[in-house]
Amino acid sequence: MLKTTGARLYGTFLGYMTLIILLLTLNPFYLGLADRISFTFHSSLGNLVANILLFLPVGFLYRLTIKRRGAFWVGAGISLIIETVQLFIPARTASLVDILANASGAGLGAILHDLVSARIVITQGMVGRLRLETPLMGLIYLLVPLLWIDVLALHEASNRWILTLLLGICGTIIFSDLFRHWWESISFRVAGYAGLAAGIWFLIGAGPTFLRPFPILTITFGVMLLTAVLAVLPGSFRDRRFERNTLKRLLPVFALYVFLLTLALPFRPFGTWHAMFGFTTRVGDTSLQSLYPRVEHLAAFTVLGYLIAEWRGRLELPLRQDMPRLFLVATGFAIVLEVLSGFQSGRGASLIRLVLAVAGALFGGTIYHMSRAHIRFLLGR
Repeated sequence: MLKTTGARLYGTFLGYMTLIILLLTLNPFYLGLADRISFTFHSSLGNLVANILLFLPVGFLYRLTIKRRGAFWVGAGISLIIETVQLFIPARTASLVDILANASGAGLGAILHDLVSARIVITQGMVGRLRLETPLMGLIYLLVPLLWIDVLALHEASNRWILTLLLGICGTIIFSDLFRHWWESISFRVAGYAGLAAGIWFLIGAGPTFLRPFPILTITFGVMLLTAVLAVLPGSFRDRRFERNTLKRLLPVFALYVFLLTLALPFRPFGTWHAMFGFTTRVGDTSLQSLYPRVEHLAAFTVLGYLIAEWRGRLELPLRQDMPRLFLVATGFAIVLEVLSGFQSGRGASLIRLVLAVAGALFGGTIYHMSRAHIRFLLGR
C-alpha cells in the first residue's frame, strides 16, 4: 500500500511507464499459436543498449515509489511476462538476452536514483524555485515529453510541422499568462523574459530535431515572439485562481492538435467505415517509426486528461469523485475520433488506440490530483 503522497505520485508514473513499454514491445498485438516454443540467445548491440535504456526509468521510479531493493527482479519479472507473450506474436522473437538486458536496465535505474537522491532533495525551497506550486506549471512539464514524441514522428509526413506549431502555441498561452500572474505590471523586459522562458522550454521539448535546425529555430522564434506579445496585452490577473481563463484559450488549440493528430495528418481520403483490433493490418509492422505516432496519441490524451482535471480543480474534488466525469469526457471524445477515423482509408479505427487513449486521459487526471497533493504536502512540511 502506497501511503505517502510522493509514493502514490511516483507509482502512477511507474504504471504509465510500464504501459508505454507494453505498447512498444507487444506491438502489433496479433496473437497466434506458435509452431514451437523457443527463446533466442542472440541480440545486436543496438538492441541490447535499447533494452537497457528502456528499463532505466522502471528501476528509477521503483526506487522512488518503494524505498527498498529489488528493482532488478521487478524488471526481470516484467520482461519475462513480455517475452512469454511474444512467443505468441508471429512478428516477435522472444529472447533470454532481452530479459537480462531489461533487468540490468532496471537495476541501473535504481543505482541512478540512489546517486541522484544523495545529492538532490526536493524541499520547500526547490518547489518554489521550480514554480511547482503555481497552477499550470505541471502542464508545462507534461508537455515536454509530448513535444519529444511529436518531433520524433515528423518523418511520417512533412506537413506534421503544423502539430509541432500548435504545441508551441499551447506553450505560449501558458507562459504568457504565468508571467502576467507572477508580475503585477508587465514591462517589455518582463515580456522578453517570458519569451525567453518559452523559447528555452520549446527547444528542450524539440531537442531530437537539432539535426534539422532550420524549421525548429523558426518555430522557436515564433513561440518567443508570440509569448512576449501575449504577455504585454491588456488584462488583469488579480484572481489567484486564474487558470480557468487560461484553459479557455488553451483547450481549443489543444483540441485542434488532437483532432489533426488523429484524423488529418497525413491526409487520407474518406471511404467506407472500417476498424481493427490493433494498430495495423500488417502483422510484421513492429518498427519504432510506425510506433511514434501511436505513442504520441497516448501522450496527447494524457495531457488532455490533465487539462480536464485542472479545469475542475477549483472544485477541490478528491480523485475518486473526479474520475467518473473524466472517464466519460475522455471516452466520448475518443469514440468520436475513432468513429471519424474509421472512414479514412488506410488503418481506420482502432480498438487498442481507443482503450489506450482513455487510459492515458485517466493517467493525466490522476497525475494532476497526485501532484497537487504532493506539492501541498511539501509546502506544508
